[in-house]
Amino acid sequence: MGWVAAGTSISSLLLYMAGVMPLRGAGAAVLLPGLAVLAGCWGMAGRRVNRDLVQRLARGCWAGLLATFLYDVVRVPIVVSGVPVFKAISYFGTVFVGVPAPTLLSEVVGWSYHLSNGIGFALMYFLWVRTPRWWTAVIWGLVLEGVMLLTPYAEVFGYKLSRQFLAITIGSHVVYGLGLWLGWRLLAPSPGKNVQGGMLRGWMLASWVVLPIGLAAIAADFHRRHAARIPASPPPYIGPHLYTTWDVLEPDRASAMWIWSRFVDREARFHYIPAFSVIRWGKPFDVPEAEVRRMGTRSATEVLLEQQGLTGDAKLQVLGRATHLYEITPWLIGTDPMASQLGARIQEIERSNPGVPPAERTVLLFEWLDAWYANPAIVPAPAAE
Repeated sequence: MGWVAAGTSISSLLLYMAGVMPLRGAGAAVLLPGLAVLAGCWGMAGRRVNRDLVQRLARGCWAGLLATFLYDVVRVPIVVSGVPVFKAISYFGTVFVGVPAPTLLSEVVGWSYHLSNGIGFALMYFLWVRTPRWWTAVIWGLVLEGVMLLTPYAEVFGYKLSRQFLAITIGSHVVYGLGLWLGWRLLAPSPGKNVQGGMLRGWMLASWVVLPIGLAAIAADFHRRHAARIPASPPPYIGPHLYTTWDVLEPDRASAMWIWSRFVDREARFHYIPAFSVIRWGKPFDVPEAEVRRMGTRSATEVLLEQQGLTGDAKLQVLGRATHLYEITPWLIGTDPMASQLGARIQEIERSNPGVPPAERTVLLFEWLDAWYANPAIVPAPAAE
């Protein structure tokens, strides 16, 4: 049970990369219960005087801290040379917090999660291997590397699988393994050295302050050098219900998104990118390569209504006419009063919130469209002749 609980930190990331759930949701549903189980195992072992388990957990946590610190220290020269090798750690935080670029809060969250993974891997190793050796620790580090390469980690976090990348990551995982073994040896009981001794205990407690400060310094230096230049963060969710579109919420795009999320895919989530950017996550939506997009003399909303068999809904017909006016024939705005007013209101909501991120503007637009659609006082008028 302890071994499984120790793996819940990385399991959260695996669930995110597999598109099962957002990283924040996986952290709440998997990681937090795992930490509670570990704490319970520690407490039960203490009450039952299971000295071996208590020492493995204590020494595993400390060795994981040391190994993670060494794992990062050896990559600092690479960061200084201009390669943003720590960007995945920053992305952990942006994905958890749900922001497109690193902030102070997201960096704290991301590096804390990175440390959680490092300690979790250490506990998995020490709870599994009865007698740790330097070579088994190195093998464990390389196993972690091999498993990572089998996941979409590099693709999700924007790493190019090159010789340079492999050399950096393999070398740093070897150092991580050696750090595990070194941490274990430093706290190993021996004649004349008591793990519970005051001097050793004080040194160990001090390291729990010094090493995190060292990691914080590495994080701060990386943020100063690279945070402003790394690409936008992956979205908080990358599963089958993610759709990627451009960040300009014109009436046609906003209407098509609303119809899709209310009548086609109730779990739809939208990710926004600048126009003509490469789509790395999600299915294209209302962009040139998407199935739902403007086609000839039909707006994306009209195309969607026809594709999904929704043309019989009178209110959605008005929405389709509004998008046709604003997207295809703007010189005819005013000839269809109801549709023209609807398109103008959508455009007004979009333009009145210029500093608000697209995701938040979408919420405002969707709330207004929900109210408009549900309002029984609004009786759709036929199209103007």
